[in-house]
Amino acid sequence: MQIDHCLILAAGFGTRMGAIGKKLPKVLWPVFEKPLIELQVQYARSLGIKNIYINLHYMGEQIEEFCKNRSAFEGVTFLWEKPEILDIGGAVHNLASQTSVKYQGKLLVLNADQFFYIKPEDLARILEPHAKKPAVLFSYWVNTSLGYNALEIAPTRVITGITKNKDLPQGKTVETYTGISLIDLAQLDKIAGKSAFFDSVCPYQTKKITSILLENVDYWDFGTVKRFWETTHQIISRYRVESTNPFFRFLVNERALKTWKIDLQNLSYHARGLGVINMTPFEAGLLNGPVIIMGEKLPSKTEAQSIFWNDFSEEVS
Repeated sequence: MQIDHCLILAAGFGTRMGAIGKKLPKVLWPVFEKPLIELQVQYARSLGIKNIYINLHYMGEQIEEFCKNRSAFEGVTFLWEKPEILDIGGAVHNLASQTSVKYQGKLLVLNADQFFYIKPEDLARILEPHAKKPAVLFSYWVNTSLGYNALEIAPTRVITGITKNKDLPQGKTVETYTGISLIDLAQLDKIAGKSAFFDSVCPYQTKKITSILLENVDYWDFGTVKRFWETTHQIISRYRVESTNPFFRFLVNERALKTWKIDLQNLSYHARGLGVINMTPFEAGLLNGPVIIMGEKLPSKTEAQSIFWNDFSEEVS
């Protein structure tokens, strides 16, 4: 199946990224050597998608300034949401209404801060039976204790409802929406302005919206300070026993992960010391870990269980 467009969602307020998130937009947080947004663009390109869009609102000027001189973003279209943020539904309709799109083609929607890495050949195979559907959502098994909502899905894989996390028993395994979807823009009912995704793009109450369960696919979540911390350290620890993991190969091929900087004995990166992840250009000496260091300089001193970005730090609880 040909995917014509990709929308990478980058307009959010980054409220879950703590004090650093007020200075550094979430989509510019690094996955070792490359920011999240750049890796998402490269992933979309690996799927053969030529028309790539990024929506902008909060700290959008900083994001656009960062991207404009980097070759990875050549040909990428930035869609500004002003004066108000449009929500995900509004963002999709804003893209669909562009003169170059005109509500035509298949649109893949990706969250900038999450990776469900699916190999291109696997994605094509998974989607082919759903070519005529108005929308297809990707779901994933999660534990309700992590705060996710649950999709209610019929045996035919058609979505019938959504249960909020507060109404779910804790410790239960459920299917949740990953944030990845494939939308047939020609089947959308045209709506202008701000709107919610499940109201204006995937109104499961009135249209048959299908869910595809992603099984045996790794989920890499960078969406909160705690998840960024856990996922970054998990990549290094899993690399020791699983270096051929498709997501790791993607990071290496995109030069986001430089294998010669990995210390598998100490589970550190570009540093000496146990559990020290150093993403700055400068090699770190013996530091007190576990820590993550980002930005353009090394801190004068570190405290364990903290993320450092230039002169700002965030303790991970």
